[in-house]
Amino acid sequence: MEKYQIGDYVLYGVSGACQITEIGTLSFGGPDKIYYSLKPVYDTRSTIYVPIAKEEEIARKVITKEEAESILEMVKNAEPADFVAEWEVCDAILKSGDNVQVSKMIRLLRNLRKENRKNHKGLNIAEEKLLRDAERVFFSEMATAFEKPMDEIVETLSITLGE
Repeated sequence: MEKYQIGDYVLYGVSGACQITEIGTLSFGGPDKIYYSLKPVYDTRSTIYVPIAKEEEIARKVITKEEAESILEMVKNAEPADFVAEWEVCDAILKSGDNVQVSKMIRLLRNLRKENRKNHKGLNIAEEKLLRDAERVFFSEMATAFEKPMDEIVETLSITLGE
């Protein structure tokens, strides 16, 4: 029995919030397997196929509006990030689905970019990718929870996260 159903919104890796549009059998050059078909909220032209056998790669269902409001209160009052912006650390945070930690990561990377710009620099390529991935994960889930367009959520919450 599948853990998720068609129509569910789930958090998947750095793709962020996705809607399950189909559950069915597919063959990718090997034996047929049952897959979830996921449509990322930020890019509905893409489709991601996750085998049912690997559904643990799906972090969880997207949070509710009430949970999102609670998280935003925690984010507003959160201390600055206490970790280093290293790929291994940040990748683990992104895959954890912990919105408070992801928001701290966004704030850390945005502050780092702001400081670097004072010296006419920016983030390095890896840091820019981490920031884009973190923003996609965080903002797509918030947009889904609040049932608002992603660009509106980005504009509204960017003030909270230091941009």
